[in-house]
Amino acid sequence: MRRRAFLLRTSAWLLQACACSAAAAVASVPSNAEGPYSEVAPVGEDARRCIAYFQFDCPHCRALHPLLERWGRSLPNGVGFEFMPVVTSERGQIMAARAWYAVAMAAPSRLDAFADRAYALVQDGRMRLDAGATWEAAARQAGVRDFMRAWERVPVERIGRVVEKLAAYRVKSTPSLAIAGRYVVTLDDTQGDAELYLRLASGLLSRSIAPGSGPTLS
Repeated sequence: MRRRAFLLRTSAWLLQACACSAAAAVASVPSNAEGPYSEVAPVGEDARRCIAYFQFDCPHCRALHPLLERWGRSLPNGVGFEFMPVVTSERGQIMAARAWYAVAMAAPSRLDAFADRAYALVQDGRMRLDAGATWEAAARQAGVRDFMRAWERVPVERIGRVVEKLAAYRVKSTPSLAIAGRYVVTLDDTQGDAELYLRLASGLLSRSIAPGSGPTLS
């Protein structure tokens, strides 16, 4: 695999994204004092979409992944849901994101199985995020075919777009949920209460797709 070439090209995108980050930070709306969530400058393309941000070395992301996956399937018709890896300038996080999108290209139906194996290899097996063997093993154990071919075809621009969205949503911790291009909820906002976390996210989604209705937590 041409990992070095990819990483160098991705680093260039990360540098370009810094300008986007600064602009997004200025445009962002301060944290909302009404409740345990943050409000950001609207991201129009995500108006009917929810994004779950995660990292494979985050134990809370691992614990919540199945719940978020089920929550995503329960959303109203016309509302999309996706998991999106957090990308930083660290080599390991870039490779993790590349592996995620390689699986999304090669075998999207195996993403949950891949996530399960990746969490286990990183957190239980102590395999490194910046080791290609980690992602090859996770893909193989998850039954993903043509992973290597897909790995080579992941566009650098796809990773750059993730960085831009991270800036727009001001994601600072994981797991975080970006709701309808307007709100961000973290597990910290609910003091680790996963049930309240998802209820709050559902309420904010209702507020967004049905103007005038506030989030309902009961």
